[in-house]
Amino acid sequence: MARVNVFLKDDLLDEINREAEVEKTNRSALIQSALEEYLRGKRRKREEEEKQREMQEASRKMDALAKKLGDWDPQAIIRRFRDTNLKGDS
Repeated sequence: MARVNVFLKDDLLDEINREAEVEKTNRSALIQSALEEYLRGKRRKREEEEKQREMQEASRKMDALAKKLGDWDPQAIIRRFRDTNLKGDS
């Protein structure tokens, strides 16, 4: 395990010390746990933002395709295809 020196404001250090006492742990364990939770949250937020971007891009592509295709009735096309295939199978 690596040792790291950081500078903290006195009031933040006091708050960390109080919380460590309440949690019945030491300051290093509390800070390590807090940083792990912070990093997990940051990673989760980035992943969610990436998913959102991907969904927006997919939606944009679908809108562009719909514009290119113009007005059409997918149900009518499906029925026509189904009916044609059923007649051919008889």
